[in-house]
Amino acid sequence: MDLSAGYETGGGQGSGNGAGNGAGGGAGSGAGESGGDEGSGPGAAPVVDPLAFVRDDFTVNCIPGSPCDPNLVVRVSDLVNFQPAAPSQTMEPGGWSVAGLPANFIASASVHSRTGALLGYPAEVRFTPVGYRWTYGDGAQAITDSGGATWAALGLPEFSRTATSHTFARPGSYAVVVAVVYSAVYRFAGLAWRPVEGTLAISASPLGVIVGDAQTVLVNRECTAHPAGPGC
Repeated sequence: MDLSAGYETGGGQGSGNGAGNGAGGGAGSGAGESGGDEGSGPGAAPVVDPLAFVRDDFTVNCIPGSPCDPNLVVRVSDLVNFQPAAPSQTMEPGGWSVAGLPANFIASASVHSRTGALLGYPAEVRFTPVGYRWTYGDGAQAITDSGGATWAALGLPEFSRTATSHTFARPGSYAVVVAVVYSAVYRFAGLAWRPVEGTLAISASPLGVIVGDAQTVLVNRECTAHPAGPGC
């Protein structure tokens, strides 16, 4: 069927059927409208919202500071609803030491997660121990990368120096405190893990230590006569 007559005359009445009328009339009016206003026609480019977040062919307006905000910065001060676990601590010998000899201190902490509200949205926070801060009660302090291990686990004899040991210079009673330093990451439901800015230190309960003074006493006569005797 030749529909050229309808387009030439603009009327489309000579085609003799509904297809001709629709083609002739629709083509003429559509061309005139598009020529008058390019911005309002069906082919015009959509206006893009600068705060719009596009995913899976649909658009969601993202409020700054909400979970979808790619520039959101979360700091440890924002973790008010998340309390990480305090470390456990022990020592060798148990609760006492000798002035001038190393006492071995051991702390334990592990990776763990907490759930709660973060900036008003449900979230999960994961804490990872990255260091330990020791305060020995005699004015000395230390920072270590690990919580240490027992002499037996390290294959060392008693009163050996370790990465987490400390030597008290004078007898007395001391309170030793260790704080574990955590780094953290967070995620909102369905989204990827993102880092939290800063670190957080959580202290264990103080560990009491009694430090005594040791003196060598000969109980098997003289060392010249018995060089293998106690204290020789």
